[in-house]
Amino acid sequence: MKKIIILLSTIITLITAQDLQKTVQSTVTIYSEESNNTGILLLTEEKGSTFKASAGLADRKSKEEIHTDDLFEIGSASKMFTAIAIFQLIEQGKLSLDTSLGKLYPKGKIRALANFKGKNYWDDVTVGMLLNHTSGFIDYLNVYGDDAKAIEIYSDKSKVYTFDTIIDLALNFGDANFKPGTAFKYCNTGYIILGDIISKVSGMNWHDFIEKHIFDKAGVKRTYFGTRLPEGIRKKMPKGYIFGKLTSMPMALADSAGEIVSNLDDLTRLIDTWKEGGYYKKDETLQIQKTQGYHRMDPAITNMNYGYGLMEIDGYYGHGGQTFGFESYVTTNPDNNNTYIVGTNDAMVRSMALFMKMAGIEYKYFPEH
Repeated sequence: MKKIIILLSTIITLITAQDLQKTVQSTVTIYSEESNNTGILLLTEEKGSTFKASAGLADRKSKEEIHTDDLFEIGSASKMFTAIAIFQLIEQGKLSLDTSLGKLYPKGKIRALANFKGKNYWDDVTVGMLLNHTSGFIDYLNVYGDDAKAIEIYSDKSKVYTFDTIIDLALNFGDANFKPGTAFKYCNTGYIILGDIISKVSGMNWHDFIEKHIFDKAGVKRTYFGTRLPEGIRKKMPKGYIFGKLTSMPMALADSAGEIVSNLDDLTRLIDTWKEGGYYKKDETLQIQKTQGYHRMDPAITNMNYGYGLMEIDGYYGHGGQTFGFESYVTTNPDNNNTYIVGTNDAMVRSMALFMKMAGIEYKYFPEH
């Protein structure tokens, strides 16, 4: 009798797993078909099982299909790992959330980023404000207010992007948006500075620091920085699109705000290692990052918040990303242990929307909205 019960339990588990796999694949296929056969990649960890699905095209010209082990640009999902590196340095006593940028950059033109209404607030800006987008700095990637114009300007392959030239891009568009610490406004410029801070404080190039202290700890093998991606591997990646056109993003332009390239399996290892506290020596560090510093990303939406390098929505922690040709969403829920990784090779096909559909989450609005 005991053997029969075990056998029945195993059969039920197998049927449930098969049904879930069919649901995952069907959802991804429909999402791709509704998005002009965009390449869609999805990994879910639910109920102790892992399911992967892919649909759509890696190359619209050759009609080559996308596959679950393909690499894709994760864009701003990279910010989560930049933030983790900062918290590791905080654990080492080399920084704090309250460390002033005035201490780290006592002079130089960079200080003008904090000019606001005739006064300079540079010394009031902290590392924590860079992490949770409350510095008020101009976002160098979103100064044009038009994606098509930004892509046209920033795709110029003759331009060389460095820390200084990126800071200049932000400085060229005038004063800060607000006095630091008084509001939330998403800002890539802050994460460019955080990368430089990692290099400055650790004594290692920020790429090397993240590789050693994050990639190696998670045991990933197919995660790269876009500026260091071997050309042979780059050529095998899915093509990226926006507005129906083939495009590419200079990875040096994204820098520590968004230049990581990875795949479903590696991203799962990376975020699950974070969830398990594997990057930190103290659980307190994980709890501070997970629970503090939050602001609503949209004043009208009550369940979507941004903290110290984390987007939080209904108990899921992670980050989304967009480059000139890709979209991503990487997120996990420590309470139910579910993880979702989404990638698309069209910058206008939203990965977050697919995650929310799979997780059964809807935006919650204030009554007046």
